[in-house]
Amino acid sequence: MKRKNTTFSRSLEERSYAGGDASVSEESLASLRGDMELWAPNLESVVRGKTVLDLGAGTGRHGILLARSFQPANVVSLDIVHRRLRAGIAAARELDRLSLVCGDGFALPFRDASFDCIIANSLLHHLPNLALAAKEIARVLRPGGGYIGREPNFNNPVVRFVVFGWRRHTPNEYPLRAQEIRAAFAGSGCRCEMVYFWRRFKGVHHRTLSAAISVRAQRL
Repeated sequence: MKRKNTTFSRSLEERSYAGGDASVSEESLASLRGDMELWAPNLESVVRGKTVLDLGAGTGRHGILLARSFQPANVVSLDIVHRRLRAGIAAARELDRLSLVCGDGFALPFRDASFDCIIANSLLHHLPNLALAAKEIARVLRPGGGYIGREPNFNNPVVRFVVFGWRRHTPNEYPLRAQEIRAAFAGSGCRCEMVYFWRRFKGVHHRTLSAAISVRAQRL
């Protein structure tokens, strides 16, 4: 599929999510933990005592869950749209370990080697310049630190149709393939592994048949 857009548009992203979410509910957090186990297994051992960046955080649900349940040193939830982050303000006030930051994934407002771990849910396929984003991710990771993210598996034609042919998608979404992700992280000095999975059919781990990918990269 040809990309109609070649640059990330902050204004398009803001308009697409103009309404935001009023709050982060307890019900949503309860279901989120089981969902995360599918693409970010062994979360407690990965996060405990670590400095974590929740990148492309949206309403901050993942950061809230991590700060509440897995005893990190601290969690920073970053999103480019302030309206989305407002949903997590109440939780951030209650959690000493959680901070909310409005910022740009192409120019992260952090020093080099600031984080032990970066978590991102369905972020990379929103970024037209993946090479630049991967370099920023690698820059703020400490040596040996890791990135764990979930992405749609666009090697699966059904997934491509559902996202781009059937449902409404934002102008900042692209049919990103696994090989593009691997190449971007490799070019940024990271080792990258892809684990294919399907939430509904947990025994399916096929590179074409699976619906999603767990992207696991480590800074060398």
